[in-house]
Amino acid sequence: MKLCRDRTAGLRTALVIVAALAAGCAGRENLPPAPGPVAMSQQDHEKWEIALVEMRITRNEEYADPQRSPLRPGDVAGFEGLNYFYPAPQLRFRTPLIREAGTDTVMLTKRKGQQVPYLRRGKVRFNHDGKDYALTVFGPADTTRGDYLWIPFYDATTGKESYAGGRYLDVTVDKDGMVDLDFNYAYNPLCDYDPERWNCTLPPEENRLPFRVEAGEQSFGAGH
Repeated sequence: MKLCRDRTAGLRTALVIVAALAAGCAGRENLPPAPGPVAMSQQDHEKWEIALVEMRITRNEEYADPQRSPLRPGDVAGFEGLNYFYPAPQLRFRTPLIREAGTDTVMLTKRKGQQVPYLRRGKVRFNHDGKDYALTVFGPADTTRGDYLWIPFYDATTGKESYAGGRYLDVTVDKDGMVDLDFNYAYNPLCDYDPERWNCTLPPEENRLPFRVEAGEQSFGAGH
């Protein structure tokens, strides 16, 4: 009788494992395709490009102001503007924020070695050149200083045309739960401008993209 009971228990365990695996496979099969680049009419494209140029002008004005600039004092005097890739509409995506099931605190490393806590707030998925990619979206663990959604990432330009410590993207979620994931707004950590003054958070390896993101800000040192 004991042998029969053991065999029955083993069979039940095997069935549970098979069911779990089947559910996991079904979840992957039911995952909707990642969205491709945003399709823009000529008018929408013009508005998008004007907004992008205006943002860059505003940032250049801030960086040229000695009272607000994150640059070294010696760099402010001869500052002529930040370095950017040309506008790349093919690197703008409208994609849903896939929320995390629970609160997951992770430790991200700063350039000088310290670790700081962040919350995984979800993921965004997109399709580039026929392949699907995902990036983790983070938020501060301590929201008393403000709450925000933030994507630190590396790509194949990192350490070449773009800053070796990666780049950042700030994102917001609209009323439909969608994110405007526009790599043309990628910007550098402050460490790129003055590594002695600033100590920036590095992107995690899970946010390393294998292709070249030729959009957004280039390394400050690239033009100096």
